[in-house]
Amino acid sequence: MKKSLLTLILFFLIALITTPLTTKANAVDQDKVEVEICLIGSDNHFVYKIPKRLHKDIPYTEMRNGIQTSLASHWKIEEARYDTNKTDVSYTFYIQDLFQEKQNGQLKVAIPYSILVGMFGEQDPIQLRILASKLSNWTVNTKDWTALGFMEPFTFLSEREYVYDGAVNDLLNQRVGHFDGTIQKSQFFLYGVIYFSFIGVQLLACFILSRRLKRKIIDNPDNLHQFRKFNYMYQSLPIMIIVAQIIFLVLSGLITAFGLYFSPGIDLLVIVGPVLLNIILLPTFFVTTESEISKELTNNSSRSS
Repeated sequence: MKKSLLTLILFFLIALITTPLTTKANAVDQDKVEVEICLIGSDNHFVYKIPKRLHKDIPYTEMRNGIQTSLASHWKIEEARYDTNKTDVSYTFYIQDLFQEKQNGQLKVAIPYSILVGMFGEQDPIQLRILASKLSNWTVNTKDWTALGFMEPFTFLSEREYVYDGAVNDLLNQRVGHFDGTIQKSQFFLYGVIYFSFIGVQLLACFILSRRLKRKIIDNPDNLHQFRKFNYMYQSLPIMIIVAQIIFLVLSGLITAFGLYFSPGIDLLVIVGPVLLNIILLPTFFVTTESEISKELTNNSSRSS
């Protein structure tokens, strides 16, 4: 009885101590401004997520215009918009001239922190989140990210994340962030060859499987009433190749790397082209095979009669 009573008292004391800490942490998280910088090629933008409780009486359009005015003093703003969420308002600004250099895999970006976050209070907590291509290496002011207090969470997608948590003043003390990046060319070209080789694999698979489907029906015309079933069965592998190609494209980091390496328009063609070609190959082979089967069966029946 005494042990159970002591256990209950212990749990009560722990809850009493941790509750204020948790409440305080939640309050800090709710008041934290999040700034996201996307260094991913042709679609470069800044996203500000500002908790609604920090807006006070400031209208969302006024907040957007204020941030845009600060950013426009250094960059060309292509588009600006805001979206209201449950607890915060996100402001997105598309930057036209973010990269100072983007040529042959060499990347340079300069970000004055006073222009980026100077509109917030110096002691306000802020989270700076930078998205970069998984196939690129970056340094900030010639230093490694971890030396400047950035963490690198693990991600499955094409982007690599760098996250910084601190006060606005900590960033202002660094004055200007000079981001120097380099595309990992050997890995980039290797992944590119693998990505384009899916076309050859798809071509071979469609050719072999469509021929097998044709022989299965021609050699045994009784299978004709199950043609749809066999057609779906033989198409399953080419469909899996397309899915594997898309997964590889997303997980390898090629989506963002193509955007950094190639000029706008060409990057989209290189990203979408191979997948689109593999999708086109599938019906091209199997629709043609269906037509050939129909003709041969018609010819065989006319000969037998």
